[in-house]
Amino acid sequence: MLPKVAFKVLLYVGCFTVLKGNCLSCGRRAYSIKKFFSTTEPIWTYTTSGRTNIRCLVDQVNVMEKSSVIFTRSCYNRQYKVARIFHGTFDHFRKKHMDVKPEGRGIKFQEDLLYISEDNSCAVILVTTKVCAKRLTYDLRIRNSHIKHRPHPKCVHEYEKYERYGKVLYDPSCQNILARKGMARLYEPENSRCQNRTN
Repeated sequence: MLPKVAFKVLLYVGCFTVLKGNCLSCGRRAYSIKKFFSTTEPIWTYTTSGRTNIRCLVDQVNVMEKSSVIFTRSCYNRQYKVARIFHGTFDHFRKKHMDVKPEGRGIKFQEDLLYISEDNSCAVILVTTKVCAKRLTYDLRIRNSHIKHRPHPKCVHEYEKYERYGKVLYDPSCQNILARKGMARLYEPENSRCQNRTN
C-alpha cells in the first residue's frame, strides 16, 4: 500500500510542477536565429574561439524572407577590407539552426544559436565548418546599438561555458568599415584555420 501511495504523491507533484510551468525542459526558450538576424543593425562578432588574423567581422542583412536571409559579411584581413554575400536558410523544425552558403562558389557552413539575451542585443553562436575537417567555432555577437558598452554579463557567462579565452575581434575603430566605400576583396575562410580542428 505504501509504495502505491508514494507513487501517487510523486505523480501529483510531477503534474503540479508541469502545470505551474516549473518543468526545466518545458520552460526553456526556443531560441530563434532568424529573430537575431531580423534587424537593420550591423551585427558584430565581438569575440571568437577561432584562430584567425581577421578584425572587425560584421554582418549586415540585405534581405529577410520567411525561410531565408541574404547578408553581407565584411572584415579586415591584413589591413584590406574583404566582403562577401551569403545566403542563410532557416530550419522550420530547428529554429536555432541556419545553413549558410556563399554567393557563387565557396564553402558551406552551419550556424546554431546557443543563447540570445532577452533584449536580443547579443547572442552566442556555434559555427560548424568543414574547411579541412569538421571544426567548431564559438562566437559572441552583438548588435551595433549595444557594441559601445561591455557585453551583457549573461551573454559573457553563456559564452564562457564554451570558450573562456576567445579572441576579441572588435574595437571602436571597426565602425569605419561600415562607412568605407569602394571595392572590397573577396571574403574566404582562411587556410590557417585548418590547424585548429575537431575530427
